[in-house]
Amino acid sequence: MFLNRMPSKGKYVAGRQVSRWDAESDIVDIQYRHFDKTASSGLADFFSGKKGNALKVLLLVVFFFTGLIIGYIIRRNIHEKYIAPKPDPSPVPVSPIYQDYDPAIRKLLQDDLQDVVNIDDHIKTWTESIGLSAVGSTLKVVMGTHDMWQYFPLDGLTWTNYSVLLSYPFLQSPNRTSITLQQPNGTVLWNANFSFSSEHPEQMPFNAYSPEASVKGKLVFANFGRKTDFSTLDKLNVSVNNSILLIKYGKIHPANKVKHAEESGALGVILYPDPLDYANNNTEAVYPSTWWLPGWAIHSHHVRYTLMGDPQSPGYPSLDGVYHQPYPKENCLGCPRIPVQSVSYNDARTLVRSMVGSSVPDDWIGGLGVSYKTGPGHSNDRLVNMTVIRNLVQRKISNLVAEIKGKYEEDRYIIIGAHIDSWNRGGVDSASGYAVLWELLRTFSFHTKKGYRPRRTLKFALWDASKYGHVGSFEWVQEMEKEIGLGAIAYINLDTVVRGNYTFFAESSPLLFDVIHKAASTVKCSDPDYQDMSVLERWNQTYRDPENPLQPKIEALQGDSDHSPFYYYLGVPSFSPAYMYNPKKYPNLPNYPAYNTLEDTKDYLTNFTDRNNYTLHIKVTQIVADAILRLSDSAVIPYSIQNIADMLANGKNIVKLLNSSHVSSDFLFSEIDNFSKHARLLQTELTHLDKDKLNEEVLYEINDKLIQLPRIFIVSAGLPNFTQYRNMLIAPHPENLYQTQVFPGIVWGYNNGQLSGDWSDMQIQQSSLAVAIRQASRNLQSILTVLHSLQ
Repeated sequence: MFLNRMPSKGKYVAGRQVSRWDAESDIVDIQYRHFDKTASSGLADFFSGKKGNALKVLLLVVFFFTGLIIGYIIRRNIHEKYIAPKPDPSPVPVSPIYQDYDPAIRKLLQDDLQDVVNIDDHIKTWTESIGLSAVGSTLKVVMGTHDMWQYFPLDGLTWTNYSVLLSYPFLQSPNRTSITLQQPNGTVLWNANFSFSSEHPEQMPFNAYSPEASVKGKLVFANFGRKTDFSTLDKLNVSVNNSILLIKYGKIHPANKVKHAEESGALGVILYPDPLDYANNNTEAVYPSTWWLPGWAIHSHHVRYTLMGDPQSPGYPSLDGVYHQPYPKENCLGCPRIPVQSVSYNDARTLVRSMVGSSVPDDWIGGLGVSYKTGPGHSNDRLVNMTVIRNLVQRKISNLVAEIKGKYEEDRYIIIGAHIDSWNRGGVDSASGYAVLWELLRTFSFHTKKGYRPRRTLKFALWDASKYGHVGSFEWVQEMEKEIGLGAIAYINLDTVVRGNYTFFAESSPLLFDVIHKAASTVKCSDPDYQDMSVLERWNQTYRDPENPLQPKIEALQGDSDHSPFYYYLGVPSFSPAYMYNPKKYPNLPNYPAYNTLEDTKDYLTNFTDRNNYTLHIKVTQIVADAILRLSDSAVIPYSIQNIADMLANGKNIVKLLNSSHVSSDFLFSEIDNFSKHARLLQTELTHLDKDKLNEEVLYEINDKLIQLPRIFIVSAGLPNFTQYRNMLIAPHPENLYQTQVFPGIVWGYNNGQLSGDWSDMQIQQSSLAVAIRQASRNLQSILTVLHSLQ
């Protein structure tokens, strides 16, 4: 306050408080009144001298002991006469549960998700042009989507740009990329045909992040490019060093094929789809008469094997102004050092026809209709010359995120995402996911105008540069890590959602298994012969889990899609739904045949994968809508705790199979058993929970601990040798991004021990995981304690 402050203006009389408002000028006259008068002697003389000092000391001692006596009397009287406070007869006010999952809301939402015209319009819009990331046509779709979403009743709409390193074919001169078969004197005998149009060079098939290079050498056939395939070549005394490899698509991720080739000393890699796998071994019955891949089709795919967002700014979001490592060709994180190019199976047939060497094993023989030989080389010492021209350029990519705020738990999120880019026109990938996301956002947002609002916040995202190794989603996760790392309950990934019409299919983290099963049970089966069944019931017939015949099998989340940074980097439970072809019938087919080719058009989608007026798109959308509702509105977050215990038991069996006599696993196994005990108890308690005994305060505490559970297994430094993954329980397999590995750190430590004889890495990894499991057990115990207090 101003009253005790020395003014800078006017007159001040000592002893009187003056406000600065008393002043009239910038100068203060301080008048000291009576300060010059001589003070009277009085008591001053009495306490002067030695006698006075002695009296002072005596008085102090008297006052001190008097205070002690008074304090003792007061304290004794308080203890003797203490009156306990009267208990308040009125109970402490608590808040009942404000909102819970409501089947009536679910029905309203699902009934509103049957607009065929909307879905057709979304897919038509997306497939009108090539969807390469950060080019004009894709940006046009992003801008158009943003403009339309502005009219939705949203609580937020964010457009975020990132500057990232992308790879393109050399569009100014696409014909400079070539694969030729030559005589020893350099005479060209044959050229691969993958330049479809000089007028549309953006349609040039390519393998992103392949380096620019020109190499010449003998050709070696390496089957699917797995480690086991290279071991087979070694046993057949086939030298891979300084050779160019011909490798089939399928079985494992293309980036892993290239990495294995590079590690083996190869000069370059040519990838192709074998007709045994992609044309059902019948090259006559292909697209456009069937969905099988024609002989002229060529795949595009990225071949980067360390997927951590922008290759030049690992570890932090690539926003404008941040540091980007210089020399992109040398500092392209996870990019191969040897050139890679895809060809059609028609061209692969020409390359294989005149190869020499040993006959390949029977299970290597494909459907080219020629004799398969290992090489190296061709008859008459012919060589393969491979020239790959690529542009590595920094481009701006754009993510679009719409938000519907939660009514009661605004700081907790369910995130639903699809990607906005494609290598081609992307009828299935990515138009199908784009259309489903559109309809979900439209329905949930407009129902807020009718009075509904989710309990928790919903975020709907379109990711850019997903085809380059989920770059856009990873950048966003890095930027938003502190926020979503604490509050994200689940991520739902809409990637290639209608890739076939045989069965419903899902990849998921274990905590969301029950959510998916229940959501699938609310939607009627699309098959006209089984309309009395739900999707769940039919799914259990077509894709039954051999370990649990009462439920359909849910696969683990593969490593190269937009759920990867959420689940493997942050620990956010995720799932990815789809309609699928029969993977048991076509085990070598990694995706639908036209995947990543120019044949993936709107016509392909409507004629082969979803032939009945977008019925399967509608079914997926309705299933996801119910899953969103369960995750956003359920009072208690509907995690499947027991499934974490099942994963740990699976990991325990894996460690037993390693059978290392050098490392004791007793402590780890004991913690796994203890967690399983608490998980069973908690799952039982949650299943039979009387929600009438809950209130919002207790509910928040329980949910907070449930959200923490999967984060306990996240190690901030990342897994050894794979810092892009931080989940100690599970991660993409180091030799195949399409598969996963349980207890990845322990397996890595075991492999190191086998090679070096030093078992300390395995001991450290086991100890770290065991401690995390113990912390997770305490987390479950604390929830049980809260639930028992309600009884």
